[in-house]
Formats: sequence, C-alpha cells, structure tokens
Amino acid sequence: MNKKILVILLIVLVLVWGLYFFTMEDDKGVVEQNPQEQDNVVDDVEDTIGESANDDITELAIDKLAPNFTLESLQGEEVSLEDYRGKIVLINFWGTWCQYCDKEMPDLQRLHEENDDLMVLAIDVMEEREKVEEYIKKGGYDFKVLLDTKGEVARTYLVSGFPTSYFVDKDGILLGGVSGMMTYAQVNQILESIRGN
Repeated sequence: MNKKILVILLIVLVLVWGLYFFTMEDDKGVVEQNPQEQDNVVDDVEDTIGESANDDITELAIDKLAPNFTLESLQGEEVSLEDYRGKIVLINFWGTWCQYCDKEMPDLQRLHEENDDLMVLAIDVMEEREKVEEYIKKGGYDFKVLLDTKGEVARTYLVSGFPTSYFVDKDGILLGGVSGMMTYAQVNQILESIRGN
C-alpha cells in the first residue's frame, strides 16, 4: 500500500509541475498540419470523448485492475492491455496534431529502449491509419502504437486532453495518471517509485 501512495503522490506532483510548465510554454511549434484540419480533428475527438453522458462509464478506480481493452496496432495485430501482465505499462493517449505529444515522443522512445520491464502503449485517438503511420515512420519510433479509431478507450480512461498517460503495474493494477506532457526524468522518477516498493 505504501508503494501505491508514493506513486500517486509522485504523479500528483508531476501533474502540478506540468500545469505550471504548460502555462509558461509558448504555443508555437504545432506539428505541421493545416490549422483548420487541426481544429476539426480536435473538435471530433472532444465531441466523441464528451459523449459519455449516455454511456455506462464508471469512474477509473486507482489501486484496482485497469480497464482492459483490445485495439489494433499499426502492424495490424490485436493487442490487449492484459497481454502485458508482468510488465509495467505506460499507456499514452496522443494525436499527431498535438504539439506536446510531439515533444514527448522522443522521450517515450528512449524509455522504451532503456527499460526491459516497461511496455509503452501509445494510443492514437481517432486519426487515419495512414497519417499515424507517416508520423511514426518519420519520427523513427518503434514502441507499440495502437489505434483507438472510435475514441472508445479514451472515453473509458476519461481522457480530456492530450497527451494523457496512465501507469499500470505488473499485476495490471492502475496506479494513476498524468494529464499533460511528461519529461524523461519525470517518467523515470515514477518508474523508480513503482519498482522501489
């Protein structure tokens, strides 16, 4: 139980720091995309995620099993969260149009390469496969990328902005989440806390 409290406190600290950081950031440098197209994608995602009023979505329960999902990867395989029991899982919700997601991606790649006990599941929300494939290929990323084409998993995980990340321990227990971009150092601190207790 001490491990879980420490991880949750660390995630809250990262979240508070991230909110301060984002208020200081300049809004320039959005991934190349037509501004009208970007607005349309954002509106579609927000509309879909916001449609939970008629859905039976329960609040995410920290210290309980993370909601399982099965999505298609860019390679066309069916991937489920429960496939990765025995590993720490970083679930990252993102979009190609999101400037903070773009800044976070190289750190996700580095974390993926350096941590054998970590599985990065980068879930793109409601974009065309071709656009996601082009973005991933251009960035040279090789972590697992999944397609949430209808935004259903994002709704289940109560995602309200991008990027949003969740941490799941080796037993499949949801430890908590962070809304906003995280740095390599911040994620490493969280991973050390998860491993340490």
